[in-house]
Parts: sequence; structure tokens; C-alpha cells
Amino acid sequence: MQYNIKMCLRTFDPIKLFLFIILLVSATHGFSDAETVRFVNGEGDILDEVEFILHDNNIYLPVETLKSVFDPEMKHSYHTPSKQLTIKTKDKEIKLLMGNPSVTIDAGRQTITLTVPPRIIKGEQKLPISFFEVVLPELDDVRVIYKPELQRVRIMQNTSLPSDSSEINPLWTVIIDPGHGGEDDVGCKSQTGLFEKDVVLSVAKEIETLCKQHGFSIYLTREEDVKKSRQQRFQIANRFETGLYISLHCNASFSQNHKGLRLYLNNPYGSLRFRTAPIPTLGIKNLNIRTQANFLQQSKDFASILQKELNFFAKDPIAISEFPVISLKDVYMPAVLIELGYLSNLEDAARLTNQDHIRELAQTIVRSIQVYSAKVGHTIKSNGATAEESSNPIER
Repeated sequence: MQYNIKMCLRTFDPIKLFLFIILLVSATHGFSDAETVRFVNGEGDILDEVEFILHDNNIYLPVETLKSVFDPEMKHSYHTPSKQLTIKTKDKEIKLLMGNPSVTIDAGRQTITLTVPPRIIKGEQKLPISFFEVVLPELDDVRVIYKPELQRVRIMQNTSLPSDSSEINPLWTVIIDPGHGGEDDVGCKSQTGLFEKDVVLSVAKEIETLCKQHGFSIYLTREEDVKKSRQQRFQIANRFETGLYISLHCNASFSQNHKGLRLYLNNPYGSLRFRTAPIPTLGIKNLNIRTQANFLQQSKDFASILQKELNFFAKDPIAISEFPVISLKDVYMPAVLIELGYLSNLEDAARLTNQDHIRELAQTIVRSIQVYSAKVGHTIKSNGATAEESSNPIER
């Protein structure tokens, strides 16, 4: 047997051996993996992962992508002499000319101009990714968000959000707590001198602006660089009978490898579930003391929504941790603490100095507030009556 192996090795063509190894590596390790765009729905579930072609620094996708991510009933045809592509989807007819950025819907009743035109690439009709961003919302009640640095596209229904500010309960208030401030030396700072207190205040003010635009009542525990004690912050929040409390902080670590966002809930028993029991007092009746623990399930519901929204924009999955969080324990409403990133990590710190990133963070948090508000009933019914302020968890 040993002799046979030696003979085989002596007679084996080195070129064939090299090609065999390349094919083996390619088959087992994705040697020629193509770049893809990932499409997800509003819940973060993957709709499809589609190979794209980069042409003149623009992303192009096959026409069939519409069928897998938007409308399974979509049909299309192509007239070669005129270079006209006709797409029928969602009871509408769309016409495009290859090389022309104009898109006509329903025989010219509506015309949309894309930033780049559809093209014939490698003998196939390809749509620019801007088609999905701009055209799909005109065909259905959806919002489309494209995250180019992660090559992700999210298609979500608009029906889960209040349509305008008149539907929002004015008695329900969003409280944003930017951590630290003033001479508080507990907060962290980056190697470049970026202070946590400044980052969180910047994000809080962006959230405040967006919330007001969407009609939400909002209050910041601090509007400037001043020190506020935990007791002062709790007192501010607990002036409001109903609301949502979001505490903003930044993280730090001895390891520069630690990075990314984190979500925390106040649970005195860690990850264990529990119910707050009535506390016996002198007399006949029992007194049920209000604590953050009473709102644990609502806090988890909001954190779950926030997690799904933020995961779309994050490179790594975001975890929800349950600990005895002193920054939340005396707040009498659903509450979540968001660590916006690690200032000890150069990549995170750089992002947190970028105004576009801060705006994107704020938009994501506000969208989470909108979804949560609509799901738990903090909106006003169409007949003018106020929807019940639900203390029950979101129905699943």
C-alpha cells in the first residue's frame, strides 16, 4: 500500500494537483463568494440576500429581486429594440428605458427620476439600488431604508406607525436622560478627549428635535452641561404620570476590542422573571409600592423593538442585558438604558463625533418610540377618545 501511494505521487501532475487544491478550497471555503445586498423586513427577518454588480461605483441588482423581496406576483417583460422594461407589480405598471433615469408609473400618471439609470449589464437588465429606495414607497405603503456601508436594505410597512401628530396621546411623555454633565467625573472619555456627557447630550437633543417633529411630548432631564443627581433625574421623570424613560450613556473598557451598542434593563434579579408582591403594612389593606420592577415587562417590550431597529444599523448583533441598574431603579415607567458605544474604542469614538451617525442613531431611537407608542395604545382613537394606557405587555 505504501508503494502504491509513492508511485501515485511520483506520477501525479503538479499542475493538476494545484488546480485540484484551488477547486477544493473554492468549494469548501467560498473562494469566489460574490458580494451581496441583504434585504430584511420590519422585524429584521431576512427576505433575501442578492448578488449585486458594481458598475461606475453604483450598485445594480437583477429585476427578479423585486419578486423575492417585494411582490411574489411581480411580472416583467423586455422589448429589445426599444430597450424598454415593463414591470407589473402591486396592480401597477412601471416602464423604464435602459440608460434613462426616468421611471413612469401607470402610463405616465406619475414620473420618478432616479439618480442613476437602469442598465443592461452582462446581457441582463439591472436596476440600480436607488430604484428600490425611491420607487417602492410609491407602489405600496412601505418605507425603504438603505444602509450602504453594511449593504442592507430594510423594507417595512408604515401601518405600524402613527400617521400624524393628531393621533398621539399628549398625556404620554418621552423622557430622555443624558447621563452625567457638569463637573461629574464619573463619565468616560476617549483618547482624543471626547467626553461621554457631550456625546449623550448631542444625541438627546437630536432625539428631542425629531420627537417634536412627530408630535411627541418630550422632556430632557438636562438641557445643558450641568450636573444632576440621580434623585433629581428620577424626580423629573416621575412628575409625569405616563411615559417612556430612555437613559443615554457611553461605555469604556480596558480592551480596545470592545465596541458597539448595548441595551440594559433594570431587573433586581438579573435575568430571572419575577412579580412585585404587595408589601404588608399596618392596618387591613396592603400597599403595593411602585418601583421600576413593576414596569419590567413593558421595558422589555420597548427594548425588543429598539433592539430590532438598532440591529439594522449595527455591524454586530446588539444584546439586551438585565441587571440591577441603579440609573433606572426608581423610575416609575418603562425604562431602558442605551450605551451608545465604547469611547475606549477608536472606531466607536470616531462614529460618535460624526453628526450623520448621531442623527442616524436619533432617527432609529425615535422610530422605535413610534412603533412602541402605536403598539401599546398611546395613541388617540379616531372617534376622539383616548386609547387606554395599557399596562399590559405587547401582544405577540
